[in-house]
Amino acid sequence: MVNKNDVIYDSTKMEYVGGPKKPSLPRFYFPIIIVIVLAEAVVLGLIIFDMLPIHAFQIYPWAQYGPYVSSSDISNIAVTVTKWFFFLLTAGVLVPTTIIIIMEIVRKLIVSFRGEQQGWDDEFPILEKLDKTPKLPKDEKKRVQGDYIIRFDIHQRIQHYILLSSFIVLAVTGLLRGFPDWPTFAWFTSIFGGQDVLRLVHDVAAFVMIADGVYHLGYIAYGYFVMHRSPAAIFPKWKDLKDILHSVLWIFGMYKKEPEYDHFQYGQKIDYWAIFWGMPVMVITGIMMMFPSLFAPLIGGNWMAVMATAHRDEAILATGFILIVHMYYGHLQTTAFPVNTVMFTGKMLKSKYKQWFGREYSQLTGEKEDK
Repeated sequence: MVNKNDVIYDSTKMEYVGGPKKPSLPRFYFPIIIVIVLAEAVVLGLIIFDMLPIHAFQIYPWAQYGPYVSSSDISNIAVTVTKWFFFLLTAGVLVPTTIIIIMEIVRKLIVSFRGEQQGWDDEFPILEKLDKTPKLPKDEKKRVQGDYIIRFDIHQRIQHYILLSSFIVLAVTGLLRGFPDWPTFAWFTSIFGGQDVLRLVHDVAAFVMIADGVYHLGYIAYGYFVMHRSPAAIFPKWKDLKDILHSVLWIFGMYKKEPEYDHFQYGQKIDYWAIFWGMPVMVITGIMMMFPSLFAPLIGGNWMAVMATAHRDEAILATGFILIVHMYYGHLQTTAFPVNTVMFTGKMLKSKYKQWFGREYSQLTGEKEDK
């Protein structure tokens, strides 16, 4: 007879069983997450207020494009339309996702205290019709190595390191340059050496990010044309719509479990394509503002004002998205807390992979999905 305190490793479940059950999350998890989300909600409010189109677009004396933009240019209808577009885009993206994050946290908080009391295990037939299990390439099972599953190769990780570092530099220097009248930001600007130094650092980081984007596109092209490796996993599919509906039903307690994902969750695809959309916008507008003497005579002061407005508002949207959406789903949700190390190590524990990408895990290992 096995003592109830004896611990046995069950390889079929990829976990230790038989001993006293330990909480999967520290007690301080939910208080910390609630504080963080409330702080993010305040930040979101500031973002939306700042982008509200009633504010006049300002050209600061040290802006490189300043001499080419007049007061009549910044009140042009094209500038107004640009302001409204990015305001509605930012509100339409960040407000719903923040509400969803709050609802997910509430759902998980209820489950942690009460457990799953009601809900269906089987999906509605209409959702099953939106699903089609993709076939894995033959060599994909080689990613299973011992207790780990390889998820990202060295090139993908390098691309992430460069993107992460350049984005942080751009966000910090961009905020300091974009809000120079704020006393705290003005103090930090003086600490860093003034506007000229900030401009230089910002421009260098921009070219680093551009180089990283070219690296990424070259990596995809090489994988597709030379290695015959399709990037289809990152493209939206009907399965993503099914997973979104499933997640909504789970949030409201109609399902006991969250969706079983393939190689990417729908949130990760949104994250990827948000960057893919934002990169050309930031590059085109940024280059024009970086070399105004070259572009201003070609497009005129009113369109330089449009470029400046689009660049600033897209930067605010991108920074808000990273701080609110990416940080929660990438590092703060229950399966990732306190930090998700996969992009730094390139691999995940099998037990963690099963939580994140349950259906692909079943294909890679041959284990059946939990029902």
